[in-house]
Amino acid sequence: MQLRRVDSPAPNPNQFQIGTYDEGALDLADKVSVDKKQSFKTREDAIAFAQQNPGAEMVVEARGTNGALGYDVYGVTIHDKGKTLSSTDKMENLSLFDKPLAQIDKQTGKTSSRAFFVTEDGKVGANIYHPKFDRTTYDKLRSALGLEDSKHWFKLVDKYMSAPSPQDNLPPIESKELDNLKATLKPGDVIMTGNNGSFIHGIVYVGQDKQLQADLEKKWKLPAGSLNGEGIIMHALAADHSAEIELNGKKFNQPAGGTGVIIDTIERYNARNPRDVMIAVGVKGATEADRKAIIEEGKKMLGRGYDNGFNTFDDRDIYCTEFIYKATLAAPDTKIEISTQRHPLIPRTSAPLSGWAYDKVSDEAKKYLDDDGYLYQEMIMTDGILTSPSFEIKWASQNADQSEFAAKHQRWADGMDGKVSKGYKKLLQENLPEQASRSHEVLGQLREMSGKTRQALSAPSQPAESSSAPVQNTPAQPAAPAKSARPTAKPGKTN
Repeated sequence: MQLRRVDSPAPNPNQFQIGTYDEGALDLADKVSVDKKQSFKTREDAIAFAQQNPGAEMVVEARGTNGALGYDVYGVTIHDKGKTLSSTDKMENLSLFDKPLAQIDKQTGKTSSRAFFVTEDGKVGANIYHPKFDRTTYDKLRSALGLEDSKHWFKLVDKYMSAPSPQDNLPPIESKELDNLKATLKPGDVIMTGNNGSFIHGIVYVGQDKQLQADLEKKWKLPAGSLNGEGIIMHALAADHSAEIELNGKKFNQPAGGTGVIIDTIERYNARNPRDVMIAVGVKGATEADRKAIIEEGKKMLGRGYDNGFNTFDDRDIYCTEFIYKATLAAPDTKIEISTQRHPLIPRTSAPLSGWAYDKVSDEAKKYLDDDGYLYQEMIMTDGILTSPSFEIKWASQNADQSEFAAKHQRWADGMDGKVSKGYKKLLQENLPEQASRSHEVLGQLREMSGKTRQALSAPSQPAESSSAPVQNTPAQPAAPAKSARPTAKPGKTN
């Protein structure tokens, strides 16, 4: 008898395991795999296809080498006869591998940003995001201990994160400087801002939008057209308040904007919450479609609560820089990369023991304490936006290069150059490698842009050609070096 070799079927390169399915103690965990079915240009078309096909599907939002956004639909197979993701209730039995989208990227050569399941009954599940770092111990314990819904836990974290920022001697940004900023902006640009050594807030600039303006005038009980000429913005606020302000030469009581994801104007936000540092960035090569999509995605998040737990990878509530990250994911034509970083919820500078010891240690040890802490989790910070190669700095306030934010990036640049210590460099490489490696470049751009703003503000004021409201011309404030102060690293609680 002649023996012949029978080759096993070649593995399907478009099919791979993403997790397991387990219905309980009496059930063995079953392999769950996906295989690609079809690609679409829009989310709506991908969902419609998934709902019309039998079984459950996984829709992956990804970009090819040209940067264009697309949606790949994968069929979901549970390798046990008769089992399927028939409804959202059955999703509770699905355990995905850590970083499931990384496996898909490896197999397809694409860059995914998020995904979601469409169950057999046609329901669309929650977004699944693409973390960069391995899950921290705190992240793993958060759900198990019920911290995602604990008001007592949020209050404790808030106590340390919102410790008062160190005072500096930078003058607040006034109307003439805001006008100079607005002249450089386009819809969909991003403004980052801070005060007194804290630089942690992010804003999506809209500009002029009749519907948002009307909604905001209605909210603040203003006559129609009251906000003409003001720059509409969207952002997520942890806290806000009313204030007596002066705008366009008039003094009045300005109501609070609210908390969570809200509509606002840059003028009234800055008047209620005076800022001394602002930096604006724009997406390199952004198309009009990109700008429109960023704003429309932001509108979808209006009304969401503020994320006091700073969980970047769910959509229930949103913190300020998370709002920017998720709005920019919608850009159809341009791949926008914003690096996350491992950030401590409780900085060493505000924790009881290490905070007490701060003034008693060497300058080298202070630099380590400035950037270390407890309860690390993966977050989007202003550093990740500002140092992203996808963005370009368009404008910086006259004192941005004199701020504590600039001093922090000088510290990071020195650390990456090995001028501090091996331990400090390792800390930076482990927690914020992309951000720290680009600190030299950012510092150069800040100095250039702040210089341009100082020059513009020192020039004689030109009468406005046309404006719906008179501009308050304020003499330029000279750049002043920031006082040496103890920095406080805080993730976006103070707005």
